[in-house]
Amino acid sequence: MHVQQLSVQGEDFIGLLGIATDGYAIISSNFPKIEALDVPIIKTRLYGTNLIGLFCAGNSNGLLLPYFISDDEIEKLKKSLGEDITIGRLMDRCTAIGNLIACNDHTAIVSPMISETKTIKKVLGVKVVQRGISGHDEVGACCVATNKGFLVHPDAENESKRLSKIFKVNGLVGSVNFGFPFVKSGLIANSNGYLAGSRTTGIELGRIDEALGFLD
Repeated sequence: MHVQQLSVQGEDFIGLLGIATDGYAIISSNFPKIEALDVPIIKTRLYGTNLIGLFCAGNSNGLLLPYFISDDEIEKLKKSLGEDITIGRLMDRCTAIGNLIACNDHTAIVSPMISETKTIKKVLGVKVVQRGISGHDEVGACCVATNKGFLVHPDAENESKRLSKIFKVNGLVGSVNFGFPFVKSGLIANSNGYLAGSRTTGIELGRIDEALGFLD
């Protein structure tokens, strides 16, 4: 089954608690068993919190972390992820990286709020496009992109064709958790499947399926 709907200790905004790529997934230690993503899963905490999805951005090539993540935490992640995944600290005043970067294995859209983009390009190994999405600078919160599709904030209806050219995949606007427009907050996805917050409706799930390329 490519979709798993859940809450984590009563929290439906699961996207704040983890990220997924086609090579790995990193989620907070309090998640239940995960099967939909079909990649190696690392359960951990960062900076003493469960906010993995807030502090991280990554793709199959690399993982970006805020400057305050300790050497010990990075070493543990390196051992878990292996040598093929590049890990880098983003030396920027903005630390909610997951809310400010939307990426797949082709491109990273980076918020105008971030001033240091060379590290992003080096770690993720992709082209960097610095821009907002429909007036929102929190591009990572607005959009979840995989190598098969993307789901984006409803305000971006008129930008979907442009985003398709950037990410090199098709996508759609949508929402999570009964109408919440900042889709990253309730969605963790890769090309194999996705996790959605438990309040996400059947109509929203159908839209996510279509947006992320799970419908024939």
